Amino acid sequence: MSFLVPCLFIVLNQVNINNEPMNEFELPATWTRDFAIGYSFGGSMDGSRTELKISYDSCSYMVQPGMKAPQTGAFSMTEAYRAAILKKMHELKVNTIKSEISISPVNDGHSETLCFGNRCISGGTSAIMSDRDKEIFFNAHAYLTDFAKKKSKKQPK
Repeated sequence: MSFLVPCLFIVLNQVNINNEPMNEFELPATWTRDFAIGYSFGGSMDGSRTELKISYDSCSYMVQPGMKAPQTGAFSMTEAYRAAILKKMHELKVNTIKSEISISPVNDGHSETLCFGNRCISGGTSAIMSDRDKEIFFNAHAYLTDFAKKKSKKQPK
């Protein structure tokens, strides 16, 4: 027993070494080549789904509104685009969103995931978030999706 107490103390201190809540993560100040942002939505009864992937050099998206034909787009990322996206994500403080998944079954729901690098935040019907965190989550994915749609339309085909 005396051996376990110091080991447990060491493990607990290492798990939360920065004294931050476990859901928080560091959003980079500048976009590196290995950083990407992703968003996915799916599972609603009307068949709607969204997939968005933003990497260092490209952005692609697919939005399928219900039973209608999907809208797709892709474009090359620029330094200005990367800086604008990161600036907005820092302003929204997406790194502070706290989300837990409920283990209760959901009969009519949807799932959403917003990823920054290797850190993913779960949203949707079974996610448990504060109202503040739901608002940040919504504003982040709405901004990213709108950004992708607008920039895709501006680039020559």
